[in-house]
Amino acid sequence: MSAAVAIPKSDGKGFLYFAALFLLGVAANLVGLYGGYWLGLQLNKVLITLGVSFGEYSWMILPFFLAIMFWGIAAGTVIGTSVTRVGQFMGGHMFVTVLLAFTTIISVNLALAYNAVATFPGLEVKNSYVASQNFDVRKAAQEALGWEVSAVAEGGVLRLVMNGPDGAPVYPTEMNAVLGRATQIKDDQVLEFTHDGTAFVAPVDLAPGNWNIRMSATAEDGTLYSRRLVLRVKK
Repeated sequence: MSAAVAIPKSDGKGFLYFAALFLLGVAANLVGLYGGYWLGLQLNKVLITLGVSFGEYSWMILPFFLAIMFWGIAAGTVIGTSVTRVGQFMGGHMFVTVLLAFTTIISVNLALAYNAVATFPGLEVKNSYVASQNFDVRKAAQEALGWEVSAVAEGGVLRLVMNGPDGAPVYPTEMNAVLGRATQIKDDQVLEFTHDGTAFVAPVDLAPGNWNIRMSATAEDGTLYSRRLVLRVKK
């Protein structure tokens, strides 16, 4: 990467020189961040193929670490080459270094914030005040049903057991269920159930870790039953 860096020729004392140096540093930072992240993803794929597991979220450590490392190399190359040409480390170099650091940090944080909101907005209800007005009534009606609900995933099949107070299976007139992660929605999948006489079953292909089943069902008397079930899939 250093061989490809072309530093503007100057005595190093002009504003335009350092402005050009900053823009060149930003471009080098972007290349370094993207290159490091891409290399980290490739290394992760190799390690996963070899059976090395990083856990549910910590697998991102390599792309993140290499992106930061390559950003530092890119910025250091630009500043270092300029210092060599000018012959000394000037105040303008320090100013550009600080600008590059903060530009990168702020940009990364904005990108992470956007990605977080885009993948999981955190919206449960559009208006929490309105929803709270009938909460106690709906809760009491749901508890009066006496339903016992549990879920387990084994062998590529999700089993959702719904039994009434007498222990017999219940058959809602309508049921909707979405399976997904707790912190993002990109892995959400709508479950298509069939009943095998003891439980609702649906084919699933789940990676290890924590999953949530967000379900709602309507009883024969019209009572709405809603639950969020935590499903833990072992490695």
